[in-house]
Amino acid sequence: MSVNDRGYTLASTDEVMMVQETMKVMGLYRGAIDGLAGTKTLAAVRAYKKSVHMAPNNSLTKEFIEHLRTEA
Repeated sequence: MSVNDRGYTLASTDEVMMVQETMKVMGLYRGAIDGLAGTKTLAAVRAYKKSVHMAPNNSLTKEFIEHLRTEA
């Protein structure tokens, strides 16, 4: 992960692909597994976060990635 010019953590391409694959298995994502955090990916992330009572935002933090790896 790296940080953009606004201080937000950026997920790597591999991490985004893992998120996309996980969201697809859950039926929340219908796009390509391409590693790009586009509108479909971020909508799926928000829907997932809302379903597990997390703040429904677009943030792909290290903590969120780890949550998906261990909980989802």
